[in-house]
Amino acid sequence: MASDFFLKFDSFDGFLAHKLDHDFLKFGHDFDRVGDALTDLFSENLKFDEHKVAIDFKHDTEQVAFDFIKLGFDTLKLDDVLHKFDDVILKYADQTPTIGSFAETGGDGGTLKLSDDFIKLDTDFQAASFEAIKLGVDTLKLHVSGEGANDSFIKWAGDLSDFSTGLHKVGDDFQKVGEDFLKLGDLKGSETIDEAFIKLGGGALKVSDDLHKVSDDFLKIATDITGSQDNFGALKIDQIALKFGDDFHKLDADLHKLNTDVGALGDDYIKLAGALTGHGGNHGGGTTTTSDSDALHQLLQHAHDFSLL
Repeated sequence: MASDFFLKFDSFDGFLAHKLDHDFLKFGHDFDRVGDALTDLFSENLKFDEHKVAIDFKHDTEQVAFDFIKLGFDTLKLDDVLHKFDDVILKYADQTPTIGSFAETGGDGGTLKLSDDFIKLDTDFQAASFEAIKLGVDTLKLHVSGEGANDSFIKWAGDLSDFSTGLHKVGDDFQKVGEDFLKLGDLKGSETIDEAFIKLGGGALKVSDDLHKVSDDFLKIATDITGSQDNFGALKIDQIALKFGDDFHKLDADLHKLNTDVGALGDDYIKLAGALTGHGGNHGGGTTTTSDSDALHQLLQHAHDFSLL
């Protein structure tokens, strides 16, 4: 049965869930844009017209830089809304004895608490956001020619490595939170709420796996670029494009998968909010539908696609 807390703040929770869903959509779409932009950046430099390559390279580096910076700022926004939704879950746990016990002990008598896992995700999310912004700023310096070119590439590779580390931590956090949600769904309370937590947990585990793969992709690119100076001496973009093109195509594919799973995760949060407030299907003997929720979800998606939000 939905708690009085959720019934009282029904409209607020519904809006918060849809805002979270929208920010997840932006987050995934930003990653997808990064993959496309990086692919364009390196594929453009397989052309034979050196003058056009120089012009295209400068334009493409600016696009990649903008996409990384946008990813960083949008991640900060997502983190803020996710933190608020996590607080809602903790308040729900406080008002539900069986869940409250799990939230305090980790469900297995261990030292980890549900709130600690949320805080860890929040902290690592913020750190990854700033790494993305830093990466974007240093991407602008990639078109530097002459003696400073190698330094720019090596510094950029170092940023990629740091970003990879940050994403891997966030992936670990989503794994832990996903496992927590699965445990919450196994506490045999309301069937609707249990199912929503289990669905959300599975979605979080998918995103965790995607983030780990993307992290590995970024790290491989960083390692390859750093090691390539031993073979090439002066680093040249066309050589990197030829030698490591497959790395960037794999990254692009994995980022596309991440985009898809992140969008689905946002929808899982909407379904959890609906279950908690009694609007997520059959609840308490009443029959409700999710048509309004689906319509708003589609509206937010269209608004995002046309950059209205």
